Amino acid sequence: MTKPNLKSMLLLHGTLLLYAVTSVFAKLAGLRMGEENWPLTLLFLGLEVLALMVYSILWQQVLRQLPLSFAYSNKGICTLWTAVFGLLLFGESLTWGKALGITVVLIGVLLVVTDHE
Repeated sequence: MTKPNLKSMLLLHGTLLLYAVTSVFAKLAGLRMGEENWPLTLLFLGLEVLALMVYSILWQQVLRQLPLSFAYSNKGICTLWTAVFGLLLFGESLTWGKALGITVVLIGVLLVVTDHE
């Protein structure tokens, strides 16, 4: 297993961003389902499934290049992405508790990543 380089880090974080995007499609599908707008519900569910399929293939590539513990410890970044998407796309609020929680998660990711050999 090689040490993380720029290419593998970009693949890792691009893959994790895609994984976070699936939560946006899920939220949009849920909102349309609540409105009983079945064509849009099915569209967003289909986009979610497609994104998850692409994610799963990319994730396998990530795991071929990076240590398992390193890759999984970076998944915490999805917490940040989903909070950003919630703020920008759905008008969700960022409370002090959420901000503190995200900060703690990111510090944890940083500690694990910088302690990797």
